Amino acid sequence: MTLGFCSGCHTARLASLLVALGLVWSGRLNAQGVTSASVLGTVTDSAGAVVPNAAIQVKNIATGQVQQAQTDGQGRYTIADLPIGSYEAQASAPGFQTTVRRGITLTVGAQAVVDLSLSVGQAQQTVTVEAEVSQVDTLSTAVSSRVEEKQINDLPLNGRNFTDLVALAPGVSTGSQIGNGGANLLYGVENNFSVSGSRAEGQAYLLDNTDIQGFWNHGSGSGVMGTTLGIEAIAEFSVLTNTYSAQFGGNGAVVNAASKSGTNGFHGSAYEFFRNSALDARNFFDGASVPSFRQNQFGGSLGGPI
Repeated sequence: MTLGFCSGCHTARLASLLVALGLVWSGRLNAQGVTSASVLGTVTDSAGAVVPNAAIQVKNIATGQVQQAQTDGQGRYTIADLPIGSYEAQASAPGFQTTVRRGITLTVGAQAVVDLSLSVGQAQQTVTVEAEVSQVDTLSTAVSSRVEEKQINDLPLNGRNFTDLVALAPGVSTGSQIGNGGANLLYGVENNFSVSGSRAEGQAYLLDNTDIQGFWNHGSGSGVMGTTLGIEAIAEFSVLTNTYSAQFGGNGAVVNAASKSGTNGFHGSAYEFFRNSALDARNFFDGASVPSFRQNQFGGSLGGPI
């Protein structure tokens, strides 16, 4: 028996594999930069004329991290890929006083417009503006609902999965859990929800710019994989239901979540997830007594500087 080797077939298979990998990674890259926030605006002088080449600094209050930029010829600037949190912006230019704008709160996927005005004077002089920046995103046409950290912590969750709170968004209806047959052993089952009658398989789940959908394009999966994390790790999330950008990828809706980040100080939490049949009501199909059930799940979180 003679065994032959086809170099052309080997090359074709390798090319097919590279194309398949490229398609997979292109789907992942579509979601980059959609969870983080950005700050943009225009720098002008007291007469309203734009100030080109002004130095811009945006500082994260919790971590002290500073991002820098420079205005263009029209006095405009943009600083993207910023973690959510509280910020202050600073603008300076030769012949002008330094202006500091505080009260900037960036939420998941937000584009905050922060226009800065410079007054003539010495650079050593600083003008500080304490006014809060408007949370209305005038640059986006997306219809979305945001669930904050306080809501995630305070609202009751049977299972400690933040995706259960997706139903807080208008137009969202929940259904039975989705199963993947034998794949349930690896991925478990996930919550099924529909937005304005769309298919459950059309949603996109993003966590820190990463697509966490299952193999069958289903939702965020189970805690077995750990892709959804616990509610201690989630800072906030938004549910986009209409007219959002194509960069998100989902054609039915998008769940866009951001995890918590560390700060310059140590902080943490502790919890007990308690369930007991003594607190359950007897349903129609139960016997003389409620079936026994006890669950005591302990956990916590710890964060700080690295």
